[in-house]
Amino acid sequence: MSDISIPGVSASKYKTDELIQGLMKVERAPLDRAEAELETYKKQQSAWRQLNQHTLVLRDSARNLYSYNNPFTEKIADSTDSRAVTATASREARDQTFRVSVSQIAAPDSFLSDVIPRDSKVPKGTYTFTVGEKEISFAWNGGTVQEFVDALNRRSNNLLRASIIQVSSNSRSILIESQKTGAQERLGFSDDALTFALENGFIRKNDASTAVSLSQDSLTAPPLSNAVIDFSAPVRARNEYVLEYTISTVQKEAGTEAYAAPGPELGKPGTVSFGGITVSNAASETLLDDEPVQQTPRIVEDNAVFSLRSTRNTSIPLPEITDSTQKTVVTVPLSEYGDINALLVQNNNTNREITIENIKIYDPKAVGDYVPVNPVSTAQDAILKYEGITITRSTNEIDDLVPGVTINLREATEKMETLSIKPDTETAKEAIIAFVANYNRVMAELNILTQDRPEIISEIQYFTNDERKEAEEKLGMMRGDTTLNNVKSTLQRLTSNPYYPGDAETVTLLSNLGVSTKATAGGALESSRMRDILKLMKKNWMTRLKTIFPASRISSDMIRTETW
Repeated sequence: MSDISIPGVSASKYKTDELIQGLMKVERAPLDRAEAELETYKKQQSAWRQLNQHTLVLRDSARNLYSYNNPFTEKIADSTDSRAVTATASREARDQTFRVSVSQIAAPDSFLSDVIPRDSKVPKGTYTFTVGEKEISFAWNGGTVQEFVDALNRRSNNLLRASIIQVSSNSRSILIESQKTGAQERLGFSDDALTFALENGFIRKNDASTAVSLSQDSLTAPPLSNAVIDFSAPVRARNEYVLEYTISTVQKEAGTEAYAAPGPELGKPGTVSFGGITVSNAASETLLDDEPVQQTPRIVEDNAVFSLRSTRNTSIPLPEITDSTQKTVVTVPLSEYGDINALLVQNNNTNREITIENIKIYDPKAVGDYVPVNPVSTAQDAILKYEGITITRSTNEIDDLVPGVTINLREATEKMETLSIKPDTETAKEAIIAFVANYNRVMAELNILTQDRPEIISEIQYFTNDERKEAEEKLGMMRGDTTLNNVKSTLQRLTSNPYYPGDAETVTLLSNLGVSTKATAGGALESSRMRDILKLMKKNWMTRLKTIFPASRISSDMIRTETW
């Protein structure tokens, strides 16, 4: 019975299993075809999605070239000393060059206390601080220094900032600094804050005996006159005092003076003597007019009018005056001039009367009746010269001097520095490069999808291994698709056709910007390459790029994408 076999139940010599599998395969053929088509559709959908992403990026980069926010109106500012003074320019700024010198930068009040024990306490009270005309006041219930600093910072409203500096393991100092720059934004203490500041060495009482007075606080110097204004005591450089005065000038008409014209020198008349008798010759007559001649004196203009007298009796020149008839306030840090004891006025001008008034010498660190003991910085205005004109501002960011330009002061300069406002060619170049790169990426995708030539992939050098493998799978996937072919043709036409915006325009082709589809100098497109790419002609890139300035747009027809 061992040779008995049942077809369809067990293996047999009739190969029933193979027969069943064959029949099932025939029945599954429509399903397999449907699954294969579904997989193809999924791959095509993924390819469409990727192509759509690339075209959206291309559209955005193209619109960026001709929108209101285009890069061709961007401006940059160059400085001959970027460590001391810089600038930022908006689109509205015009191309220009100007000179600036910085005498001092704006600074805030910043006071450091004496060294205090680590376990110091801040007693209960009402603590009031002022910065200029603004006030911070709060009731304090007492506590540690750290708790007091935290409470002050919470209520500071961006006017004050307090911090603790660890001097040693058992001692510390407190730093209180204003957040507002400018001479008018002085840091002040009142109520219990004044007692706290005095006891901890932030400030001390101003000693009136150290004040310096002047022999006179105003003076008018007529043309061709000299004067001396003595100080009550020598001003030492270490005191860091400041001299301030206001000057104004009045133009006088040039006068005339008379003088007798000198006649010819004929010598003395001769004499003859004989027999004790002497006869003198009469003087020769020239028949010249003896009337005096009027002559206008030589006009002298001298702006070096003021100087300081040192304790060694040497003259130290002060800044020169200007030709303006308006009153000008001059501030001079006396620490830069050594030890001095007088202000000298020497008006050598023949037709200018010069008035100096409101002369005073003061300690810039003093706040009313008090002087900081350990000032880290003292509130002061920024002082600079713009094209020779003295400018004073309370901040180091000056945006109201040059239209569309913000000047940033960082430190004093040793000489006049030059700031140049010019087009930002680098930003424009990067925008054009981005457009070219995105265009070429879209063209590469279109060529891969619509053609089945492997050399299209091999010539793309920027592909990674994974991207190359993915491209090989998509090669020729949509060959013959009319939509993709139309997109490709439209891109080629838009980037190669000229644009004629007007007779005054010089940019009519992408090649005018240094962008071309021509791969060789002769202009022939390499037929061996299967993709119509854009290339940057580096040889004349910057020269061509400059032709678009000061134009504020690139033709939308030339790179328009909304018609795709």
